[in-house]
Amino acid sequence: MMILIMSMVWQYGVAQDDENGSQNSLFYYSGTIGEVQKVEFNLQVTGLVITGSYILEKTGDLFLFNGRMNAEKSDMGIRIYNQNNVYIASMEASLFSDTDNFAKTIKGIWRSADLKEEFDVGLTKQAELAVVIEDEVINEAG
Repeated sequence: MMILIMSMVWQYGVAQDDENGSQNSLFYYSGTIGEVQKVEFNLQVTGLVITGSYILEKTGDLFLFNGRMNAEKSDMGIRIYNQNNVYIASMEASLFSDTDNFAKTIKGIWRSADLKEEFDVGLTKQAELAVVIEDEVINEAG
């Protein structure tokens, strides 16, 4: 008889695993761009690299983005692209964290690529996907 025992380590977010620099986490936010444009925002963090997408609730328009955080993981800058991969805007924002709650809120400025439009951004974290790492597998024959 073979017994398979798997030990799993659950890690929640970047703030809990900053030491190794290899943390890969997914975050889900809701909030606004401007006063009335509601958005659903998905953010993936790998080290200091940020990728993700957001959707405008009213129209269903989808936008993709990529960018970076500063070394302290307290500020970020992203470039935003439409569904045709055309650069349409940028966003600079601050990440507000608690000791055990990385980037619980994000506040910043969204700017159109032509710099003619600028809107405040406010996002609140709704969910965080835990990263599961397989620690060890033990096989025993009996």
